[in-house]
Amino acid sequence: MIRSFFSHRLVWCLLLVTGVYAPHPGNAADGKFSSHPPLRTAPPSAPRPMGKGTSSFVDPARGNDANQGTEPSPWKTIRHALTRLKAGDTLYLRGGAFYENVSISLSGKKEAPITIRSYPGEQAVIDGGWREFFESPEQAWEPVPQGVPGEYRSTRFYPNVRDVIGAFGDSMVGLQTYWHAVDLRATNELVISEGERGVKPIYCGPGVWYNREDGRIHVRLANTHLDWPGVPNYQGETDPRKLPLVLAPFRSVPLFIDQASHVSFQDLVIRGGGFDTVIMQQGIGIEFDNVTVHCGTYGLRAWNTGPFRFHNSALYGNIPPWGSRTETSLMTRSADSGARDIARLTGHALLVVEGGEESSVYAWPFNHDWEISHSEFTDGHDGIYLGGVSVRFHHNLLDNCHDDGIYLSPVHPYAPQDIRITQNRITRCLTALASGGLHPPRGKVHICRNLIDLTGSVNYHRPSEKEPSPKPSYGNPIGDHGSPLWAPMFICQNTFILTSSRIMDAGALSDTSVERPRWVFNNLFVYLDDLPLIYRLMPPSPKYDVLKNDIRVDGNLYWTMKQTPPPKTDFLDAFRASKPFEESKTKYAPGLEASSLVADPQFLKFDPPNQSDFRLGKTSPAAGKGVILPAECEDPLRPSDGRRPDIGAIPAGGETFKAGRLGRIDGGTSTSSLPSPELKR
Repeated sequence: MIRSFFSHRLVWCLLLVTGVYAPHPGNAADGKFSSHPPLRTAPPSAPRPMGKGTSSFVDPARGNDANQGTEPSPWKTIRHALTRLKAGDTLYLRGGAFYENVSISLSGKKEAPITIRSYPGEQAVIDGGWREFFESPEQAWEPVPQGVPGEYRSTRFYPNVRDVIGAFGDSMVGLQTYWHAVDLRATNELVISEGERGVKPIYCGPGVWYNREDGRIHVRLANTHLDWPGVPNYQGETDPRKLPLVLAPFRSVPLFIDQASHVSFQDLVIRGGGFDTVIMQQGIGIEFDNVTVHCGTYGLRAWNTGPFRFHNSALYGNIPPWGSRTETSLMTRSADSGARDIARLTGHALLVVEGGEESSVYAWPFNHDWEISHSEFTDGHDGIYLGGVSVRFHHNLLDNCHDDGIYLSPVHPYAPQDIRITQNRITRCLTALASGGLHPPRGKVHICRNLIDLTGSVNYHRPSEKEPSPKPSYGNPIGDHGSPLWAPMFICQNTFILTSSRIMDAGALSDTSVERPRWVFNNLFVYLDDLPLIYRLMPPSPKYDVLKNDIRVDGNLYWTMKQTPPPKTDFLDAFRASKPFEESKTKYAPGLEASSLVADPQFLKFDPPNQSDFRLGKTSPAAGKGVILPAECEDPLRPSDGRRPDIGAIPAGGETFKAGRLGRIDGGTSTSSLPSPELKR
């Protein structure tokens, strides 16, 4: 059986460091970075002890595929080793980088899985990129004759690769993939409109451009000089010969799980992906445990896979801190449109659930029976697509998405879904929970006990000629952009911290329908700005008609932290004295918002953008004032004695949940802008 990683949690915690992956060449084991400090760090190695059973070994430095595959006589390549494995075997990868695209179709057994992992205390990296740009950059680049200052090109030719995607090798901060040379070479850094012709050439930070005419890769690492509040400029090394880069062709897929069954991947780093970094097709019983994936355009894409367990792992996106939604929204324009794409392939989505089948032959299975826990998803245009999956998504960090955080729309008209999103920390997303697919959902969505703190800004509009120092952009918790219908949705016991909203429920009652209920109970809505004066249910409209739609809303608390002028607190009383309130009792006996409050929740500490503690104080009006949840609603902390719960995600006097890898993130505290998430005790 797969050995639980948490049995070794204490030992591992004591060994965590803040570097990225010592001791690989060119990486910053000393904590100094030639490029830019990393956005995310990961454990450099894991002390998980060796398991029992048949073991084989691969060593990229001293191995040989003609060897026996034993510890003293290891193989060299993963590709060769996979032809020798059977159910119950463990393949140990010695420390270092394996420059391979690994495809695995092996069959383990539920009681005897195949395990592919790093050797204890060492860090193995599966890298789909070209090794010369990482290991010998001084020989890989040359200045471009008649090029702009700081422009270099590859000394070798790389024909027929379509495009190139990459990152700084010392920090794994992403590079822009430029669509046109004029933008890579531009000195202008502001969006300057040229009318129907689009915008003037614009440099959006360090990046690469692939010359399809001669097969050379061009790179420019010039510093940036924007006056963009809260957003750093690139101030690192500008000569690519002096620092490692991870560069991969468009079609590089470092790990392809192709109808493999009962395979566990442990303690690995995967990087050097092109359009896709990890693909799963027809996988059965697949597990990722302590796996760090540095995403290309996409991180993990899955078809027809389940059961699937993603635990204590990460999908870290490729969007650099100076990147914006303006250039990374994956728009495509025809050549004669007059406009042009800027950096189209940079970090679009972290996890994508697909609904297609192999040549439309296999109608089953859909993606099903997933558990995603204690993991991290960061730095993408979009975050994760969960629509159409039966999934338990809990104790995770989702942070810094320029568009949708969790996408709930199914991608197939017949895909059943049972989505349970509980005890996660969701920060810095343009829309935390979004829908916008082409197919009506089948199944239910439970959203419970999450901290959704959107007081941190999102890099939306790049500085422009008209606005060289743009105002911060902030997100909404729930939104729709074109979906046919939302699923039946139960939104209970969450804490929403928002800058502002047009409506009291912040979108929680958006897009309801007769056949798809929306129950919103015991949530805590706090705004930095004024309380919205519009209450969605008064006056009623056909779209939100409580007599037709199964809308149940109660036990919520609303408050603003802005005290001047004093917040208006009588709007709920006015609603409860209205005819719509009496009519609402036909569907929900107490009446909508019968027990809801407008009051200060009295957090233990609230000091955005500095540290806040969202636990409730001893005299909080939210304590014991929630409604008893119907049995249909998910709640892992439901009071066992039948008493009324506290309002919000964190019970008064209770422990906060722990999210992210090794539970390193306190779900009850937050800052508006997360620091570099370092795994440390």
